[in-house]
Amino acid sequence: MKPEIPWFAPEMTGAELDLLKAVLDSGFVNDGPVTRRFETEIARLAGRRYAVAVTSGTIAIACALMALGVGAGDEVLVPDFTFIATANAVTLTGATPVLVDIEPERFAIDPESAAQAITPRTRAIVTVDVNGRGAAYDVLMPLCAEHGLLLVTDSAEGLGSRFAGRPLGSFGDAGCFSFSANKFVTTGQGGVVVTDGEATYRRLLEIKDQGRPVRGTGGDDAHPTLGFNFKYTDLQAAVGLAQLGAMEARVAAARARDARYQECLGNVPGVRLGPNSDDEARLWADILVEDRAPVEAALRAAGIGFRNFWHPLHTQAPYCDQTGPFPAADAVSRQGMWLPSHFDITAEHIEQTCEVIRNAVARG
Repeated sequence: MKPEIPWFAPEMTGAELDLLKAVLDSGFVNDGPVTRRFETEIARLAGRRYAVAVTSGTIAIACALMALGVGAGDEVLVPDFTFIATANAVTLTGATPVLVDIEPERFAIDPESAAQAITPRTRAIVTVDVNGRGAAYDVLMPLCAEHGLLLVTDSAEGLGSRFAGRPLGSFGDAGCFSFSANKFVTTGQGGVVVTDGEATYRRLLEIKDQGRPVRGTGGDDAHPTLGFNFKYTDLQAAVGLAQLGAMEARVAAARARDARYQECLGNVPGVRLGPNSDDEARLWADILVEDRAPVEAALRAAGIGFRNFWHPLHTQAPYCDQTGPFPAADAVSRQGMWLPSHFDITAEHIEQTCEVIRNAVARG
């Protein structure tokens, strides 16, 4: 049954239909000129020279690593607390993801733990900008430079957010975005890699299109290197361009939403709100609850949607051979919740949600 107050849902702007009709009327629905326009806009927002659209955020990370030369025999450091796609993307390249504990405040990879995990086989670090919070790039970028490591950012949740005044996705050798359904900007599925490196960009074009550096005919084309079919489509890009028109307003609404949650929950014992800054934009309102089970039950009974934080990767079957310890990832995963955060949430719904949480915590 659909909750009375939903957690999140994609929302169309109304401009998608005209843009989609133009693509359909053109007779060309594959990876073409509308995709180039979308890529240009994402590169601009990320403060990067180049952008390449692909089929998903997972594929964006994998393509970025492959374009930078990461592959079999390499190790890539990945935070233990992230959606499993981050590690799966590393595995897809043939490299081995090595799990690293996180910072307990910002939920991103812990630089000190990352430094301790570096071995002679370590080739790269993949950071994750959890819910629009940038990783500690002021520490991680010098760390990578010191050890000669590549840095790829999983900024799937970071479009429209900034760290130290710079857009997320602008740090390191490449940044990766997702446009799945639960983002500020959605195209159903899809991802984009952004980079400043011309050689990386050229290799990305080959990887996403069967080894071709330019779009071919599907007939007597030259395929000078190995590639795959990870192409985006103009249909998706049309939706994305319409969605981008609403992003600024959605980011502003999310900041106002989180300010209201802070007012309502900021002084509740046993509840801690994740840190916010003026630079950053949260996709979803998040909290940590010392005793989460009673709050879960109360929200369900009240018909209020939410999501618990991801399980740490070391507890997932494909990566359970990595034993850690990962105390911060374990604690954050056990306590964390994403609260109702849909685009048209009202102050009344936020207050209703917070009242349920306060009462559940008080009852224990």
